[in-house]
Amino acid sequence: MKRREIIVFAALLLFLLLPTLMGTFMAGDLGTAGIRILYLLSGLLFYAFFLVLNTRKSFFYIMALTLFFSAVEIVHLIINHATTSLLFVYTIIASEPGEFLELLSTYWWVVVVFFGIWWVYYHLVKRVIRDEYLLPERRWRYTAAGVIGAYFLAGILALHFNHTPPRWLPQNKEDVRTTAFVGMEKISPVNIGLAAYHIIDIGMQIHRQQETLQNYTFGIKTDYSGDDIVILLLGETSRYDHWQLNGYERETSPRLMARSDEIVSFDSCYTIANLTTVSVPFLLSPATPEQPQRFYTEKSVVEAFQEAGWHTAWIADQSFGNPFLQRISSTCDYCFYPPKNQLTFFDTILLAPMNHFVNQSGKQMLVIHSLGCHFKYSSRYPDEYCKFQPDMKDLNVRDLISDMNQDEGRLIRDGKAINELRSILINSYDNAILYTDYFIDTVLTCLERTGRSIALVYVGDHGENLLDDERNMFLHGTFYGSRYEYHVPLFVWLSDEYKRRYPATEECLRANTNKTFSTMALFHSLLDLGHVPYAELDSASSIASEKLKSLDVVYGLDANLKCFEVER
Repeated sequence: MKRREIIVFAALLLFLLLPTLMGTFMAGDLGTAGIRILYLLSGLLFYAFFLVLNTRKSFFYIMALTLFFSAVEIVHLIINHATTSLLFVYTIIASEPGEFLELLSTYWWVVVVFFGIWWVYYHLVKRVIRDEYLLPERRWRYTAAGVIGAYFLAGILALHFNHTPPRWLPQNKEDVRTTAFVGMEKISPVNIGLAAYHIIDIGMQIHRQQETLQNYTFGIKTDYSGDDIVILLLGETSRYDHWQLNGYERETSPRLMARSDEIVSFDSCYTIANLTTVSVPFLLSPATPEQPQRFYTEKSVVEAFQEAGWHTAWIADQSFGNPFLQRISSTCDYCFYPPKNQLTFFDTILLAPMNHFVNQSGKQMLVIHSLGCHFKYSSRYPDEYCKFQPDMKDLNVRDLISDMNQDEGRLIRDGKAINELRSILINSYDNAILYTDYFIDTVLTCLERTGRSIALVYVGDHGENLLDDERNMFLHGTFYGSRYEYHVPLFVWLSDEYKRRYPATEECLRANTNKTFSTMALFHSLLDLGHVPYAELDSASSIASEKLKSLDVVYGLDANLKCFEVER
C-alpha cells in the first residue's frame, strides 16, 4: 500500500473499531480487566476475520452496513456506560419506538453528523482504498480465517458448558452463560445482532403464549354479584424520593398531602426492572425474577379478575406497540388509547374514558397506564404548572444535554457547573410530578362521586436518574440500574364505602408500610384488595395481608433480562 492509502486505511479501521475501543474503557457491564481484554480481542478478531477474507475495498463496503449499529452502540455507551442491551434494542424497534423517536428528535444534529460521516467514509473508500487483498496469498488468508474461526467456535461451545469460572471473572447470576467469552456476545455489532435474534424469539414466545393461554384458567369461581372497583394506576418514570407525600422537601404533591389521612404510602417498594417494557408486564404477572417462565405460561392479574366475573378495562396513553400489553388489553371488556393522529396531550385525556367505565354497573377492575414524568419532562405538564424554574420549557434540550463535556471528572456546559444542569432537570421533573399530583387527585375526586367501594393502587413502573451522584447517570434503562431507578412510590387510596365494608384491609395496609417488597407483589395484592377467591393467593406477597413478608434482598432484572440484586 502507498503511504496515502495506509493513512486512510488506518483511519477508517480505527473509526470502525471506535465502539469497541470505547466499550473497553467505558462499559461498566464488562466487569473485570480479564473480561475487557477478551472483549477487546474479540472485537479486533471480528473485523480481522472479514478483512482477511475480502479485498480491502470490499471489506470497508461490507462494514459500512454496520455503521448505524456502531452509532447506536456509541450513544448507548455515552448515556448508559454499558454495551447495547437487549431491552434497548427492543424499545427501539419493537416496543416503544415513539420513545426512541422523541429522544432522537432532541439529537437531530447527531443524525445529520452521522450521515455526513457516512458520506466521507464512502467517499474515502471509493477514491483511496484499492480492491486488493491485505494478504496476497490464498493459503495465508484461509489459515488466518481458520484460526479466528476456531477462536469464535471455541467461545460458542464454551457458552454451553456449565463450569466454574476462573477468579478473574465476576461471580454473579449472569456469568454461567457468558463468562468464558463474554466479549463475543457484547462486541458491536454482534450484540445488536444477537438482540435482534432474541427479539424475534420473544415474538415467537408471544405467539406461543397466545396459543398456550387460550385454555388457561386460574380456577376462580365466577361471581357477578357486587359493585366493588379495583384500580391499578401505573405512574410512568416515578421515583419515590421526589414525592412530597414521601418526605420530599418540595411541594410536589400538595393535593395528595391534603388527602394524607386517606392514603397509605409504602416506604420500600422496588420495581422489577428499570424499563416499562419489562416492569409493567411482569408486575401484572404471577412471575418472579426467580421464576420468570410463569410469565409465558400463566395469564395476567387482569384476566384473573375477568375470570372471577369482574368487568375489566385498559385505559392508556402510552405503550401502544408493546405486544405483551396489547395481548392483555385485547382481553379487556373496554380499551382506550388516544387517536394515533393526536400527537400532543396530557394524562388528563384518560379521565373521560375512566369516567365512562366506572359509571357502569357491576364489579370492575381497571388499569390506567399514564405517561406521568417520562422524558421530555416539560412535555408532560401545561405552562401553568411551571412552578419550579428555570425548567426545560423555554430551553433547547440539546443545549442542556448534547453540549456536555467531560472535564476533570465533572460534566460542564459552557463553563457552568453540573449543579446548574441538574437543577434545571430536577425543576422540570418536579413540575411533572406536580401535574401528576393534580391528575391523581382529579381521578380520586371522580371516583368519590360514584359513592362506590373502591381501592386504587398507584405505583411507579420505574424511577429516573437525574445526575444524582458522582456517576452522573441520566434517564433510565441503565444496564444494572441505580436505586433512583428501582425505588418507586406505591400508595393505596380506599373509598369510604370500601373501608366500611372491609375495615381490616386498611389496618393491614398501614401495618405493612415499612416492609420491603417488590412490584412482583402486585399480582397477589390486587386480587387480595378485590377479595377475589383465588386458591393460590400468596398472603406473604400481598400488601393487603398481615402476613406480607419483608424482603432482606430484592431481586430485579437487568437490561439483558438477567436476575441481579437491586441497589438499595
